[in-house]
Amino acid sequence: MGNLFSSPVESALHSDPKIIENVQKNMIHESSETMVSVPPVSLEDLKEFDFPKAGCTPLSLIGYDFQVELHLHLDGAVRFETLLDVSKSRGIPIKNDKTGEVATTIDEVKKMLITHTPADLALVLAPFEIFLPVVRGCAHVVERIAYELCEDQHNNGVVYFEGRYAPHLLSGDDLDAAGVIAAVKKGFDRGEKDFGVKARSILCAIRGLDAFTEQIITLASDLKHLGVVGIDVAGSAHGADEQYEPNVVTIFQEAYKLGIHRTVHAGESGGPKEMKRALTDMHAERIGHGYRVMREPDFYRERFVEDKSIHLEACPYSSVMTGAVELDWKHHPVATWAADDVNFSLSRDDPTCFGNTMNSELKLAKESIGLTTHQLWKAQLNAAHACFLPEDEKQQLIEQIKNAEPAQI
Repeated sequence: MGNLFSSPVESALHSDPKIIENVQKNMIHESSETMVSVPPVSLEDLKEFDFPKAGCTPLSLIGYDFQVELHLHLDGAVRFETLLDVSKSRGIPIKNDKTGEVATTIDEVKKMLITHTPADLALVLAPFEIFLPVVRGCAHVVERIAYELCEDQHNNGVVYFEGRYAPHLLSGDDLDAAGVIAAVKKGFDRGEKDFGVKARSILCAIRGLDAFTEQIITLASDLKHLGVVGIDVAGSAHGADEQYEPNVVTIFQEAYKLGIHRTVHAGESGGPKEMKRALTDMHAERIGHGYRVMREPDFYRERFVEDKSIHLEACPYSSVMTGAVELDWKHHPVATWAADDVNFSLSRDDPTCFGNTMNSELKLAKESIGLTTHQLWKAQLNAAHACFLPEDEKQQLIEQIKNAEPAQI
């Protein structure tokens, strides 16, 4: 197999075999002010949240079948079966280079990739270094991932989702970033035809991969016809000021001028300062995660309780596994957000790393965090209002969710 990246810049980047590891380290480089200590929890403690693929049905859980998911990393939502199949067909092992372990069965793949115990962002991201080499650089594989994701969403009652991904991390050989986006579009189109699930793409810049940052805005602007509806940046703040890199800020300001939708990872490993910068400097319409806004009550109340224009994309299970919040479900930020009628929704983040489904997230939110059936439905309605679809399609989705409102008992 040739270079995993196709352009000269990408080839040069790939010459460093530690690239993914370096990105992981960069994504958790933060000030001591924003660190959270999460007590270790055994698998036994979390056994009820060791989510099987066939979770509870939406109808039995919350009384309706229509769900919307906004914060889902497509490159972190690959079926375990697909990873094993592609590994065999392409001759690329699913291997942990640090331990030398090679996964050759589904159970071994799950054991190697799924995080069961609260840790930190670096440990949660470590599996990407294991499975991305298996799937990158092949248009057929990328299309398959997108198509199968639509099927999985259909099986969990999802009618619309936005899959975000860093196209450069899926490129390689003869497949460039634009080719990745085209392959995702083919998979999404087939998925919508076969399963009735609508899906769109959000392109991610990755902090620590500065060579690709400017390309994200170009791709988002030029490839709207391939289902690109917005941009994102993933990664953690640096230092006490929690500044975003200048080139990241620049592309978000350019996106604002061009009318390209914007969501920003913030308030996960960073704190309120990071979120403020995302809103003021980068014109974020949505915040990915945002749990640590609760560290500054006045800011929280002003920007998210009194003013509900900014949407928070919550991923409850992920939030504990990454160490963003303490393992205390009853006092999870989502519980407060629901009580305060904050504009938020529920998503999975990276199911390949967590083994979760949309239904398992709803089960967690209802049975452990304590959301009511109506609050769960309201989160879906919030997601429909906050999605990046064109206005006519958005209104159709909103009406679909409104018409599925459960009866209040």
